[in-house]
Amino acid sequence: MAKNILKADRHLFILKVLDKKKSVKVLDLASDLGVAEMTIRRDLKELENHGHLIRFHGGAKSKGKSFLQEDNYTNKIAVKIEEKKEIARKAAQLISDNETIFIGPGSTTNHLYDFIKDKNLNIVTNSITVFEQFKEEKNCDLIFIGGRYRAKTQGFVGYFTQKSLSKIAVNKAFIGVNGIELENLTISDEEEGKCNEIIFNNAEEKYVLADSSKFYTHAFYSFYKLYNVTGIITDSKLDSAVKEKYKKILKIL
Repeated sequence: MAKNILKADRHLFILKVLDKKKSVKVLDLASDLGVAEMTIRRDLKELENHGHLIRFHGGAKSKGKSFLQEDNYTNKIAVKIEEKKEIARKAAQLISDNETIFIGPGSTTNHLYDFIKDKNLNIVTNSITVFEQFKEEKNCDLIFIGGRYRAKTQGFVGYFTQKSLSKIAVNKAFIGVNGIELENLTISDEEEGKCNEIIFNNAEEKYVLADSSKFYTHAFYSFYKLYNVTGIITDSKLDSAVKEKYKKILKIL
């Protein structure tokens, strides 16, 4: 690998090696990256400070995946409210009149309503919350996709939902996730993940709404690769080093 590689790229390289091998040696990383061992030690210390690994003499080991245990919907909507509103405000700026958009279930996506309710839109959703918000808005053409109800997100999933979503194309899709780990989007329920995958594949632009705590968190099911996504919309509390790492893969808004 070429010398003078940026710190953000070194960190991403180290995390990828750790994910694959579970442990790394300072000597090997210095050789692979073409930098001094002292530089690698500083990198490992910084990554440890952010909770991504555990250092030992001469190297570091994987801390193991931080598996998220999904909370119930009532608890989720009561936390990080300002961050979620900030994310929704940014997402709304990407939505233009007369577009067809998909809004997925979640405690962040439901804040979109306040910022787009006056626009003329075609809205597709499998979220009962989003449906209830927009059902009286005469300027919105609302398409509701049913199926098997999932209380933890107040969304509909399963075979019937997937079948309907597979026949729909949208300009832009906005979904929430439970975790972002390296190059993967993850979620706690595989059926909800499958629904997200289908609509992302049918969207011209694909956006993830995720607050800063979702980064380096792994939920049960990986459903999409980051490099196939248009952008992640997050809050201003995201660590600058983490932001720089992910900007190498996709847009961070």
